[in-house]
Amino acid sequence: MNWRAVLCITACLTLFLSVTGVSVAQSAVAQRITKPVNDSDVALLPDGVHPHVGRAVDEGSVPANMPMQRMAIFFKPSAAQQADLDRFLEQQQDPGSPNYHKWLTPEQYADRFGMNTNDLAKVSAWLQSRGFRNINVSRGRTSIEFDGTAGQASAAFRTPIHQLQYNGETHYANTASPQVPSAFASTVAGITSLNNFRPRPMAIAHFTSNISGNHFLVPGDVGTIYNINSLYNSGIDGTGETIAVVGQTQLNPNSSDPTQQTHADIDTFRSLSGLPAINLQFKKSGSPTYSKGDVDEANLDIEWSSSIAPKAQVIFYYSDNALFSSLNQAVQDNLAVVISVSYGNCEADFGVSDITALKTILTQANTQGETITSASGDSGAADCDGSPSNPVTQATHGLAVDVPSSTPYVTGLGGSEFTGDPGACPGSSCSNGIAPDTQYWKGSSSPTDTSATALSYIPETAWNDTSASGIAAGGGGVSTLFTKPSWQTGTGVPNDGQRDVPDVSLSSSPDHDGYLICSQGSCVSGFRMSDQTLDVIGGTSAAAPVFAGVVALMNQKFGARQGNINSNLYSIASSAPSVFHDITTGNNMVPCQAGSKDCGASGMLGYSAGTGYDLATGLGSVDVGALVAAWTNSPSADFTLSASPTSLGLTRGATGTSTILVAVTGGQLPGSVALTCSVSSSLGATTCSLNPTSVNGGQSATLTVVATSTAALNRHAFPWGMELGFGLAAVCLLPFGRASRSGRVLRNTMLWSLGLVLLLGLISCGGGGSNSNNNSVTPLNGTVTVTGVSGNLNHSVSLAVSIN
Repeated sequence: MNWRAVLCITACLTLFLSVTGVSVAQSAVAQRITKPVNDSDVALLPDGVHPHVGRAVDEGSVPANMPMQRMAIFFKPSAAQQADLDRFLEQQQDPGSPNYHKWLTPEQYADRFGMNTNDLAKVSAWLQSRGFRNINVSRGRTSIEFDGTAGQASAAFRTPIHQLQYNGETHYANTASPQVPSAFASTVAGITSLNNFRPRPMAIAHFTSNISGNHFLVPGDVGTIYNINSLYNSGIDGTGETIAVVGQTQLNPNSSDPTQQTHADIDTFRSLSGLPAINLQFKKSGSPTYSKGDVDEANLDIEWSSSIAPKAQVIFYYSDNALFSSLNQAVQDNLAVVISVSYGNCEADFGVSDITALKTILTQANTQGETITSASGDSGAADCDGSPSNPVTQATHGLAVDVPSSTPYVTGLGGSEFTGDPGACPGSSCSNGIAPDTQYWKGSSSPTDTSATALSYIPETAWNDTSASGIAAGGGGVSTLFTKPSWQTGTGVPNDGQRDVPDVSLSSSPDHDGYLICSQGSCVSGFRMSDQTLDVIGGTSAAAPVFAGVVALMNQKFGARQGNINSNLYSIASSAPSVFHDITTGNNMVPCQAGSKDCGASGMLGYSAGTGYDLATGLGSVDVGALVAAWTNSPSADFTLSASPTSLGLTRGATGTSTILVAVTGGQLPGSVALTCSVSSSLGATTCSLNPTSVNGGQSATLTVVATSTAALNRHAFPWGMELGFGLAAVCLLPFGRASRSGRVLRNTMLWSLGLVLLLGLISCGGGGSNSNNNSVTPLNGTVTVTGVSGNLNHSVSLAVSIN
């Protein structure tokens, strides 16, 4: 084949693409699946069996037709992507970096750290070939969810699915590590929901009578004790912010329609607390059912996160697994500025593949500017021992901390306990002469259960209510899975090279003093039940939603998402330690069985509180007003605007959109960014609009451009690609010299192809000698400019717009 033949082929391709408008989108991420996906060539995924399986009683295979929903294959970043991600996460929290607080959308995350779309198409096709259905790729391109049966899962992943008995509960799980085609095995982080072992809720309930004289917390008390009132007094109430709460139960199924949820308990709680009606949405994954063991946790988390930020929207994400399904969905939706997590398990109860999958979820949340607050556990320093549903009196599994609080990507909440109850001061009065009951509280003369009675901050000790009935103390200790993050430094921080938890603590004792809630119809007479007892709850799962509400208020105050706040917390603890109430007394030690792991001669294991950071209470509790004041002392704030895409090509009368992202740099903005748009006169009657017109840092707005419908005559009826194609095709008409038989065949083929292309071109251009408006208008070129204003800060971004 000579050079003119090559030009002929090029001409035909050019004309074909020009006429038909065919284009091929290229993924920004390199392909990693380079060979055919073949079931005859498989590879084992190591560490793919849940740790509980080896300790359970195996009752044999489950029925092959047993439904298994929302299974998911999670993918890990390539080595290059992981290195890039680690750098980017640090830069997002470094005020000196140009990437400071430049949050990503899930799609931007996908294009930088996710899987290639072609690779995911191959895995999806394989799943479909194995009979799975409802196959869904996550927005961040980090996972694929799918439904099926136990028989399909067992056959596809070459692992038995058995029924098991564990701690008196019936479960199912794969009993061997799964296998997948070797073509994509190296990209897989793990496969979730091949078992139904679920993370445990942390809430600890305690019921008591009003005769006891104890104090109980209502939202107004927490606002006073932790100085949240200073934000309320300045008009900060959560307006415009969204909190995600993750759970694993239906809340209150409607008796007439079980698919619908009601929130009567939450409505009652807010009414009794003097709060406006809640803005609550439900988002379900899979087919979760009503779980009595989880519903108190759900009500606690929703009621208390929303009561701290009373005007914020709350989205309750619920599924069969609070972490791998509910949390993942919240991250993919990217609607919430903060996510409250009160579920977890000790590190030893997660396999390596599960940890890798969870890390993928959490890091994506961080890049999107979402803050995650997580309970550190309620078994003291022995997180693998005991739970609200399975209390124990002695630890036997040694020192342990809870996931996800032990990851560097969340803020781990520990537990404190108030010491300002009656009898806290020796003698008949405290040092200032005030009776013990009235130094911090209004006293027993308080008229109703609903009144806030706290008078000021109340001194705290480490929460530890361990007794003969079971261990109960704030979680804390040293991670065995995660190394020390660069930001975890300061007075008292152990030089152990490992991630330490908790980060901060808040009141968590159900006894001193518990949080009032309404759950399962408990509030029939005010906060009281029919027997006049109160539904009182505690645990670090109370601290997590309370602090989530605080973060939502901070987001509103600063007009920006904060992302992983830990680096700033530890920095402020060093520069302005008075922001934290340093808790120096108490411990999270629990009894341990002699001879068991980590159990010393004292028969106790755990840590004591001390000056600065400690493994019982972290940095201590927080004076929220002082924290906000210290937060604003960061470097001078500014913001940038960016558009995606940066240009629009439209036809007359058509509509195009672009995402306008506001990224904060160098500190906190004085307020939200007001957005406006304008169209250059060269674009005629083209219009633009923005939704919303006011956003916070790290958030985005949609720019909509509607092209003018006015037409004008054009000198050229054909696009440049056709002109070039016809020019090149002319070569085909020239003699090929002394053509051989094969040359004549090639030339004839080219001529027939050219004729076909010309016919297609004429048809696409309106046919014959017609001069239709579609091809006879003068292209319009100009710009649409979006301008953002926050205080005295003013920035713009322009998009190139062409209209044909």
